[in-house]
Amino acid sequence: MNRSCPSAKPEASSSKPEASSSKPEASSSKACALIRDIAYEYNADDGLSYSSPARGAWNIVHIGTLVPGGHQIYVCPTSCLRGVVLTTAELGAMDRLSTITVGEDNILEGDMEETLHEGVRKVIDSLPVRPRMMMVFTSCIHHFLAVNYQRIYRLLRKEYPDIDFIDCYMHPIMRRTSPPVPTLWRQMYRVLRTDSPDSGSIDNGSPDTGSPDTSGTSGGEKDPRQVSILACEFPRDAYCDAVQHLKQHGIHIADVTGSKTYDEFLTMSRSSLNLLFHKAGMKAAKDLEIRLKQPYLMMRPGYVYEEIDADLAALSERIGIPAPSAEETEKLRAAAEQAAADAAAVLKDTPVSVDGTAVDCPLGLCVYLLEHGFRVETLFVDNFTEPEEVFMKLRSLKPDLKVYSALNWNMRQKERGWQPEESCGAAGPGGAAGSGSPTGPGGAKIVAIGQRAAYFHDTNYFVDLVNNDGMYGYRGIVRLMELLTGAFREEKDMRRLIQIKGWGCSCG
Repeated sequence: MNRSCPSAKPEASSSKPEASSSKPEASSSKACALIRDIAYEYNADDGLSYSSPARGAWNIVHIGTLVPGGHQIYVCPTSCLRGVVLTTAELGAMDRLSTITVGEDNILEGDMEETLHEGVRKVIDSLPVRPRMMMVFTSCIHHFLAVNYQRIYRLLRKEYPDIDFIDCYMHPIMRRTSPPVPTLWRQMYRVLRTDSPDSGSIDNGSPDTGSPDTSGTSGGEKDPRQVSILACEFPRDAYCDAVQHLKQHGIHIADVTGSKTYDEFLTMSRSSLNLLFHKAGMKAAKDLEIRLKQPYLMMRPGYVYEEIDADLAALSERIGIPAPSAEETEKLRAAAEQAAADAAAVLKDTPVSVDGTAVDCPLGLCVYLLEHGFRVETLFVDNFTEPEEVFMKLRSLKPDLKVYSALNWNMRQKERGWQPEESCGAAGPGGAAGSGSPTGPGGAKIVAIGQRAAYFHDTNYFVDLVNNDGMYGYRGIVRLMELLTGAFREEKDMRRLIQIKGWGCSCG
């Protein structure tokens, strides 16, 4: 049987702790290890990391641009501002970002709070269009100095009652307790509020606990015919079974990616159910359940047919609509099987590499591909977030699968390209940048799923994909097989494509 991520039953309003992640046992000393030599255990020591030129994964700047009528302010030292400014400039969205520089004089004079307050006021007064939402990102230095930024936000809310001020954070020192992306998703949705008399006041709580002020929160009236999708960078429609099923029964779907105005974004507070397709949205889902009394349902983004069916049935029951019929399910399943068979027939014995930034469940995808006749040879992943049984299944199917930790510092010295006889130990000498040739320097042809796999194998034959790109269920599998077939047949300009930050992000 195929395995997916996660393998537990659909989670609905569960208070169970999130599964801990695991890392390849040898990742601290070697860039690569065979999966048969890897123990499924957590390794908390990241050590020195290497950042490859593959820039497709989204960061907090990209996510913040999703909110229509929103404006971002980063309050940081100059060195920290460089990255966010360059990212925004590349997007062509400099009109949606402002900066407040923190210098040594602010530390010595102890005026961090005054600088934050006056800086935000100057930004607002200088903007040609009044923003509806202001995302203010403080940095590590504010936490080192115990700056009372919540007092400043309270003052700003009184001075500008027509603007929603949200405290956001860019603090790598807290990446374990408050990872930047999950925390930002939660903070963004905190502007959603009920129609209760005290709904105009937004208390964002502590970044450590994330506990909002829920006094007086009644949840408000909910629309039984509306469902929200949380924490997705890309719209979900044609290649998402859940969305297609809801639309067939007239259910309205609210999502920040589809919101044209700020008021439309705020209507997500009226949804009777929130759907999660990525674990990064768990903080937001639990927060909305507490504040707005909105339950949530996790739709497992894997490749096990039985789990897809179970999740769609659970969704249907929660909304009060018929579940997909046996005939419809069989038709969709047959389409997925045919698409996988067709793709396997095209690729034949061509090796395949999977990148963990392309899909949510890279281990589960490897299992699915192997069980459908594909030759999966390498996997690029830095954390094991899927259940151990999926890991064990993959290890039994392909014990000599090469698992690369793409962030390991040894990857800087890896000779790019694909050589079947390459040993899987510490990265070899050379570190040649490669020519971006179809097969890699002196290597054989390999098809990559994801940008990092394409870069390290130096192949122009790859699926240019980040974070599932809105695909889910049988339709998602069919789409992925089509992309895999297209990647085998047509070259892409890998060198150019992977350097674009925030794959698919548009502020237009």
